[in-house]
Amino acid sequence: MCINGRLLQKDKAMIGHQRQLQLLDMYVHSGTMSHAYLFTGPRHVGKLTMARVVVAALLCEKKGTGTGLLFSCSACNACRLARAGTHPDIYTVDAEEREEHPLRLEDIQRLRERAALSAYGGTHIFFIRDVSRVTREAANALLKVLEEPRGNVVFFLLASVVGDVLPTIQSRCAHVRFWPLSEDVLSAGLQSEHRVKEETALLAARLSRGLAGVAFRLASSPEQLKTEAQEQEHIATLLDASIAERMNYAEKLREKPEAMREWFTKSITTLAGTVHAALQKPDGRPVVAADACRLLMEREEQFLKPYGVKRILFEDALIQLET
Repeated sequence: MCINGRLLQKDKAMIGHQRQLQLLDMYVHSGTMSHAYLFTGPRHVGKLTMARVVVAALLCEKKGTGTGLLFSCSACNACRLARAGTHPDIYTVDAEEREEHPLRLEDIQRLRERAALSAYGGTHIFFIRDVSRVTREAANALLKVLEEPRGNVVFFLLASVVGDVLPTIQSRCAHVRFWPLSEDVLSAGLQSEHRVKEETALLAARLSRGLAGVAFRLASSPEQLKTEAQEQEHIATLLDASIAERMNYAEKLREKPEAMREWFTKSITTLAGTVHAALQKPDGRPVVAADACRLLMEREEQFLKPYGVKRILFEDALIQLET
């Protein structure tokens, strides 16, 4: 699925990731932008928001006239088109929304055809999500595009884990990593950038496990914030439950693959937060939680494959889980 300009529709302020901001600002203002960037980090950590901010700074008709990192005026024609999602120079290839369907050869062929056209503002911008999910034919075609870029183009390739991206594609890109933010940074950002009340910001930051996109969504909806708190408490209880109790839970979800998938996602996030918290304490014991997190990530990968027997994989994960 290719969507022109879509990634710039939402106007979100950047929270945290100051080192990445400074690095990319230096590239923009020194004229040393690479033709391809690989942004990696967990979903909702801020990769898309950062990409939007960089693109806005690149396309702004008044760039260089303001202060602050990656300045864009938000008022010129280019900024308005970008925010509306109608800028003709922005093109997106999105595998993340297609869930089980990877990037295909025809996706990359359409991208290549678009790159051959003249850019409205002088620079073509291409977003590719999720570049770790790509067929062999599409990967070969993408590699050729990255090796032989046409005209003035900038590619932003997004993925959760760098190890899942083909090494040949990695080698053609400037790699920028993103990590979950601390609760303090995230809470302060929600309060200063989005005017969220302190109590709500603190709770959203804690429940989001450092993921700015999740924190913003929770802080924007009291109902979702309350539901998330309840769900995380339930997941934490289930992780410590007996095998019999886990199997009772599995029985309730046996015909609900989407609920199983959501359990994998939330449980991995909860365990990752447990590992992070344990590492901050002198007497913390993160090894067991890390092993459990790795187990769930492996089972989730198998669960997401089209040919996986989802109920059996779900039950197996619950049986083997030890925290």
